[in-house]
Amino acid sequence: MSVLKISYLWFDPFKDTIFFHLVKNLSKKKIEIVSADKADILFIGPLELLSFRRKLLNFFLKKTSSFKINNFFDNIDIYSFQRNYKPLRVFISYENIRHNLIKSDYFITSDLGVEDENHFRFPSWKDYIDWSHEGIVRNSDTLNSRRFGFYWNINDLLNPQGNNFMKKPRKFCIFTSHFAEPRKSIYEIIKKYFDIDGYGPYFNQNIKNHNSSDFKTYDIMKNYAFNLCPQNSLFPGYYTEGVVNAFLSNSLPVTWADHNIKNDFNEKSFVNLIDDSASGYKNICESLKDDNFLKSYAQEPILKKKIDLDLEKKFIEKILSNL
Repeated sequence: MSVLKISYLWFDPFKDTIFFHLVKNLSKKKIEIVSADKADILFIGPLELLSFRRKLLNFFLKKTSSFKINNFFDNIDIYSFQRNYKPLRVFISYENIRHNLIKSDYFITSDLGVEDENHFRFPSWKDYIDWSHEGIVRNSDTLNSRRFGFYWNINDLLNPQGNNFMKKPRKFCIFTSHFAEPRKSIYEIIKKYFDIDGYGPYFNQNIKNHNSSDFKTYDIMKNYAFNLCPQNSLFPGYYTEGVVNAFLSNSLPVTWADHNIKNDFNEKSFVNLIDDSASGYKNICESLKDDNFLKSYAQEPILKKKIDLDLEKKFIEKILSNL
């Protein structure tokens, strides 16, 4: 059997993403993980762009811009001068970082509206579904499954939320590692109307990150009527797992996201605070105390139609065909 050599500058769970599994399933070759200078395909992630090495390199390039060194050595911290050949490069990001920040052959990001045939739009939340029916069997203790408690059953996303959240104490919970605005302001306003309990690194400094916490968010969230799950930042297409985690915990998702989120999720299944920004979120806080207002959310699924991985498979096949 022939060998496909893969390397990645990403993070450890990369081998549990659907893209690694799709490459493995569709290439029909033995997969060998190698160093970057020996790879056929090099997957480059956003954490590489944010690394100290990258920042130091950017500083160096600015200081030496008159020499135009980067015109001769693209991404010189990624490519080894000893490489005999260049790998096919795939930039893949689950963060709110633009695809064109690093030179690559193909791009996989959450961005909407990108006119580039080598860019594929993939929101990170889609990787947290149980895709075993598509032949993708993964470690149950990785990616969002590690933090939430399990991969999502796609059929649960197609069923209404139900009114269980209305039977719970009308309290909020929030899981966060930071209070960058507008998160802090939203939290402070909601605290005036509801009890709100905080979890995660921001509230417990003994927790280094969400992956190292000693709890599953599902086990906590299921006890709350509301979950405050604002996006870290806004960009068309950047929607993470927060609203789905809350939905599946029978907790009403209260997020802060741009209106394009309706391309991914049924906007009638969650509360979007962006609509009430002008009032300082006070109007929506009053509405959340009204049973008639809440009842409408009980009848809505979070996905309007069943989704699959057909387009993802075609994109991976396109990449493999160019090796």
